[in-house]
Amino acid sequence: MNILLLSIIYPLPSKDNKGTFVCHYFTKEWVKMGYNVRVIHVQAVYPKVFYWFAKLNEKKIAAKTGALVYTKRQKKIEEYVMDGVPVLRVPVFKPIPHGKFSNKAIRKAVQCIVSNCKGNSFIPDVIIGHFPNPQIEMLGMLKSDFSAAKNCIVMHGDITLMRKVYGERLPALMKNIDMWGFRSNFVLELFESVAGKVNNPFMCFSGIPAQYITKKNMHDFTEPLRRFVYVGSMIDRKYPEKVLEALELAYPDNTFNMTYVGDGQQLEIIKREVEIKRLQQQVSILGRIPRDKIIEEYDKADCMVMISRGEAYGLVYLEAMARGCITIASRNEGFDGVIVDGENGFLCKAGDSKELSEIIQRINALAPEERQKISDNAIATAVRLTDKNAAKLYIDDVISRM
Repeated sequence: MNILLLSIIYPLPSKDNKGTFVCHYFTKEWVKMGYNVRVIHVQAVYPKVFYWFAKLNEKKIAAKTGALVYTKRQKKIEEYVMDGVPVLRVPVFKPIPHGKFSNKAIRKAVQCIVSNCKGNSFIPDVIIGHFPNPQIEMLGMLKSDFSAAKNCIVMHGDITLMRKVYGERLPALMKNIDMWGFRSNFVLELFESVAGKVNNPFMCFSGIPAQYITKKNMHDFTEPLRRFVYVGSMIDRKYPEKVLEALELAYPDNTFNMTYVGDGQQLEIIKREVEIKRLQQQVSILGRIPRDKIIEEYDKADCMVMISRGEAYGLVYLEAMARGCITIASRNEGFDGVIVDGENGFLCKAGDSKELSEIIQRINALAPEERQKISDNAIATAVRLTDKNAAKLYIDDVISRM
């Protein structure tokens, strides 16, 4: 089967801008499974002034948002192969961030994609688009050249932007889509509350490398939780400071240890809080550390906590679960449907330190055997969602709907 995947986010073959691997984790596994895969990286190209501004404020923007900051204007079409996956990077002009792509540029990009596919004797059986802008337009246009192919859009939680960009055109564009995938149950519920029901949707969960999963659960929950870890960008929407607030509420005698892994503008705020409250013995701030060192921190901790908002998914949660950490994620965010509250982890309202403290106390009130079972269930969940297994679940869901 021939799979053509379009995404506005894909790794770049350069040291200075590696991009995000969310879609590549799927495509490289599909290649290993024997599927014929081609990727189109639809890369937004903005007016020069935006790159000038980004270059001057790169560190500030990255610290504030946690997002990858593009400082180079990539205007050339480029082909490369990554882990056996052929990728065609197609620059497409976009006048303003979070706005609509140029109609002329979209038509030109579609012509380029069709020419490249046919030039490589590649006729897709299914065309998958991640993120709707501009993939929902492009998939509709590609139907005229690849009429036998089914198409699919995977939503990452951007329905509000989708409506803003397409307005009254959205219902007509949606009719051109054969299948709908969603990164979480909450994204599906939000989408359908705004855009209406879709037929036979499926979940598109990401996985983690199999080597992340512990061969033996090293955690011992005979004692209450004491050691906590936060792994993620230290930015406003992830509320790292709220974790510390919750721990102070849950442990008035300060009998806890909190380790922060990550970087961002909230780091300085937490450092000041630690100094003012004299919590140097309780709080460790590691900043950015290598992946193998992060695994060591999961292994040392009893519990991984991040109660952020705006998460499309959250691989750090799954990594922590793979090591046996009791994991607390945000309710009604990207990890709903993976964590089942009280079974393989816990869910908390984003940014709510009071509820988080209550959840921690609830966990500590459980019998040691119950805490151990939740930890074991977390590992079992991670086993089901290795890169290979997640990619297979994804493509099997697509094939079953073709």
